[in-house]
Amino acid sequence: QVDPAFWRELRAFTHARRPDCWLVGEIIHGDYRAWANPAMFDSVTNYECYKGLWSSLVDGNYYEIAYALNRQFGEGGLYVDLPLYAFADNHDVDRVASKLTQPEHLFPLYVLLFTMPGVPSIYYGSEWGIPGAKTNGSDHPLRPHLDLGDMIDNGPHPDLVGTIAQLARIRRNSTALRFGSYQQVHIAHEQLAFVRQGGDETILVVLNAAADPVALEVELPVEGRELVDLLNPGDRFPVHHRRAKLDPVWSNWARVLRVE
Repeated sequence: QVDPAFWRELRAFTHARRPDCWLVGEIIHGDYRAWANPAMFDSVTNYECYKGLWSSLVDGNYYEIAYALNRQFGEGGLYVDLPLYAFADNHDVDRVASKLTQPEHLFPLYVLLFTMPGVPSIYYGSEWGIPGAKTNGSDHPLRPHLDLGDMIDNGPHPDLVGTIAQLARIRRNSTALRFGSYQQVHIAHEQLAFVRQGGDETILVVLNAAADPVALEVELPVEGRELVDLLNPGDRFPVHHRRAKLDPVWSNWARVLRVE
């Protein structure tokens, strides 16, 4: 293990020359605050939520990732206001398309990645949902050479890249999604809903990983007249006494709703 004093010196050196330099550390276990703090790294990898992102879908158990998110970012959470590096796969682990048992789960997975607290990242090629799993201990299948033109024409999930681009735009334009608090308002095996609040903005995120559409009624922590869907433009839902009925939430899809 590298002496922490080295990282403190590196942080001081780099930020003195480039205040916008962003130092990220790959940390698997332990208390992330020991590494991500004003004296060392700006962020570290969130391996705890990495596992729950895909296994909660494989097992039909959103309670798993909900527990991790609430533990980290809910009221009194360990890492509130700490911008952890969020990811679904990387150069050391099987690609998430090879972890999931239902390819359509890629869509609610990436909605969650871009709306949960933290800094979302995409491992090259996974925006097209390419598979890749370690073989006989070799990481080579995780790190293929890709031709951009071939991916555009023949990527296994051509709709996914556009969805990820849409999610990135939504997040970039939302103070609540980039910096806001996290509060769960509904948890079931195949549905999860939470609220992000930041500045003057409140966003309600609703995920449905079931094979069929569902109708959900949720209670909001703030007053509002209407929910405007940023992910499904044109869809709006009225709010009455802080309650809203969302019907439908489509199969393996989501709603990202701004409270107005």
